[in-house]
Amino acid sequence: MDYPLFDFVVASLLMGLGIGVDVAVATAARVKQLSTVRLATIWIVGVSFTHTIFPMMGYLLTYFSIQVQPAIEPFIGLLAFTCIFYYLRSELMELAHPKTQGDERQLMVTLGLILAVSWDALWSGPAKSAQVIGWPELYVWGSFLLVGALVSILAILSLSFAVRVQQSFSQIRLANWFSLWVQYSVIGYFGLLAVLRYTFNMNVQGWQVFTLSSGLIAVALMFATPKRSNGLGEQVTDS
Repeated sequence: MDYPLFDFVVASLLMGLGIGVDVAVATAARVKQLSTVRLATIWIVGVSFTHTIFPMMGYLLTYFSIQVQPAIEPFIGLLAFTCIFYYLRSELMELAHPKTQGDERQLMVTLGLILAVSWDALWSGPAKSAQVIGWPELYVWGSFLLVGALVSILAILSLSFAVRVQQSFSQIRLANWFSLWVQYSVIGYFGLLAVLRYTFNMNVQGWQVFTLSSGLIAVALMFATPKRSNGLGEQVTDS
């Protein structure tokens, strides 16, 4: 049975937007850490790859009725949380005691955050199995590539926009503090969400997790930033 190309494109784009919004948010939040071509490339390629492969894996798991996701979810949540917690702890210590940041630490959190923001994409696979009923096989596999391409575009656009905003406000100290708060709150949100949902299997709402993350980060910043009398704005600009 022929399936209209227009419907195929619309369905794929909607799915791409659905699983790519968190990538756009996380990309904008990490704009300062993605200042090098190496890290930016790893991030964009990584999220594009996982948002192509993970839905495909979820679809195949559903298609062949193999239930392995629940068994590995607790470990995925714990791994993502550990990487992000280590990163935030290091960043807050950096505010209090400035020193040269290493690319290896940034690479670690980049990989951890890729995992955290991509794991939900695995669950789009089972939904895909219902969506593609009646589709030609070429359309089924092509839709995964289209979704991954859309996620890549969202990440690039988000990074470009965030760079422009950062340049506009980089000299304002209050804006710097607010930028750090938003950045760390978003990253902390993904870490908490991963460990609460996947490791502890808690049914929590996204806004609840973000509220918790933003509150914890605000307190942590209040303890970290007063230890530096003049350097917050300079540190943010240099990082």
